[in-house]
Amino acid sequence: MPREQTLLERIAAREQSAGRRFEATATEDLDAMMDSVRTHLGRLLNARQGMSEAQPDYGLPALADLTIGVGDYVKRVRDAIQTAIEKYEPRLRRARVTLLTDEDEQRKLAFRVDAVLVSRSGEHRVWYETSLAGDGQFDVRS
Repeated sequence: MPREQTLLERIAAREQSAGRRFEATATEDLDAMMDSVRTHLGRLLNARQGMSEAQPDYGLPALADLTIGVGDYVKRVRDAIQTAIEKYEPRLRRARVTLLTDEDEQRKLAFRVDAVLVSRSGEHRVWYETSLAGDGQFDVRS
């Protein structure tokens, strides 16, 4: 069973397999690990702080809270994303979040996350793009 998956992903896979035995593997599936990180980033960015009793600061602050006060809204969203990734995605190191320009002129808030994915085989440069949809949900792509 690949170690690139989270515990919950492994449990779900075991339930779907209906009793099949998983063979131990010494190889690493980098694509599976990147996909697992992408899935977790989607969960992390769509969670709002205060939703988890175990980790009250897991996720992002309510987006409406980021508009309060003076200053740059986009910078506060970018900083919140960076802080959440640094704290809750240990497989990524040296994450850098940058604003993407809106080439389609659709007024979409989109960011690119450049980071180093740390695995058993070494460090790998990766990137993910995330955009905020009209319903307030982040979509994460790699």
